[in-house]
Amino acid sequence: MQNNDNYIIEMKGITKYFPGTKALDGVDLKLRKGEIHALVGENGAGKSTLMNILTGQITKDGGEVLMEGEPLRLSSPQDALKKNIVLVPQELNLIPEASVTENVFLGNELCSGGMINWKKAQEKAKELLKVLNVDIDVTQPVKKLSAAYQQMVSIAHALTYTPKVLILDEPTSVLTNVEADNLFKSMNRLKAQGTAMVFITHHLDEVMEQADRITIMKDGQLVEETLTSDITKDEMITKMAGKKVNVAKHVTRTYSKEKFFEAKNISRAGEFENISFDVKKGEILCVAGLVGAGRTEIFKCVFGITQKEPGGHTYIEGKEVDITSPIAAIQHGMGYVSEERRHDGITPGMSVKENMVLPSYGQLTKHGLIDYKQVTEIVDKYIKSMSIKTASRETLIKNLSGGNQQKVIVARWIAKNVKMLILDEPTRGIDVNAKSEIYDLIRQLADSGVAVVVISSEMDEVLALADRIMVIHAGKVSGFIDEVDRTTQEDVLKVAFQ
Repeated sequence: MQNNDNYIIEMKGITKYFPGTKALDGVDLKLRKGEIHALVGENGAGKSTLMNILTGQITKDGGEVLMEGEPLRLSSPQDALKKNIVLVPQELNLIPEASVTENVFLGNELCSGGMINWKKAQEKAKELLKVLNVDIDVTQPVKKLSAAYQQMVSIAHALTYTPKVLILDEPTSVLTNVEADNLFKSMNRLKAQGTAMVFITHHLDEVMEQADRITIMKDGQLVEETLTSDITKDEMITKMAGKKVNVAKHVTRTYSKEKFFEAKNISRAGEFENISFDVKKGEILCVAGLVGAGRTEIFKCVFGITQKEPGGHTYIEGKEVDITSPIAAIQHGMGYVSEERRHDGITPGMSVKENMVLPSYGQLTKHGLIDYKQVTEIVDKYIKSMSIKTASRETLIKNLSGGNQQKVIVARWIAKNVKMLILDEPTRGIDVNAKSEIYDLIRQLADSGVAVVVISSEMDEVLALADRIMVIHAGKVSGFIDEVDRTTQEDVLKVAFQ
């Protein structure tokens, strides 16, 4: 065991209050140089709040923080950056229109003689991305990159600060296995150089493989700090949830043969080509494939966010429709949960209540006025049935954990009584317990006759949820898998690459 001299960060007895809730209750976290330290817990356990204190985004109400044995006082994220404490957030903070290079050096520009040296910056950006095993054109706008590559740009940006402490919040949630392996190799190189890393993830297999030590939190309190070698994955799940959690298994379901939605030969230049599929009433169709295969792009088009090219056709309940906007899609009974929760899902300045009933106000009226009694009843019903952790229905949604925000967005469409719901990476950044709750909700929705489409990069999720799997590779349908209960991850990959 290393001695205390190797602690780069010591957080002792940290407390934090938010209106109506004690977010942190005397939490300790000790971080050593040259280690990968996993911070795990359910959504709302207090992990992000603790890290927001360490990175100067919010101030603590009690306790102390030491860095290399000296008191650490931070009044802003800039103070943390000066101390080489850097956070790579779960929700990407990139400027879509700016180039890869501009995003990598955002706020930390390479200047000489008062001018930014773009040539040097481009070379350095390439070098930093090479560390992450990424080879891309650094002059292109970030918006042209897949979510996975945007994640790598965000990590490269963190590396420009030469971090002593690097906090990675759900860094693999949009990465394929290959990309995640590249990230882990980079993390191990940084570890060898003495960088201390806090690794926040709900992928517990990754914790078991990559972390040296684990701190487990629940409801704003420290449950346990342990060496990874001293705990099993099942023990970790039980301690996070405070109870035994059933890991999702495939459920064989029966559903209607009647098609709700059908696409025939829809294409969009540079994104996907000649896509044909259908979704039946009460069916869960999972869309699998590597990140960047074109899955999200197909369903953005189906929902009217983007437009298909002439020649393709879409049908709802057998009638041809031309969905040219999300409003038209909603009018046809469709709902859409984006993978980019913060940008496309929540309205941060609004309450939980307002976010949940946003698309439903039109049907929650009495004599032309919004029926707030009915609104309140619906919101309270879903807060309870979906175990949404919030101080009240009036709490701003931005103050909820990522997983609880996701539950609100899913509840939004259930409350709207949609006939088809598209969910893009519905459990990204969500803990094991909340995942199984969302799986149950998806099955309940489908059991009520809703056609459900789940786009997911997590093979375990696809195999647990799907009635049928549609595999996309390089913008085309590689094939369909009907007998999911007899299917393995390898089978899905074989279809992708056939």
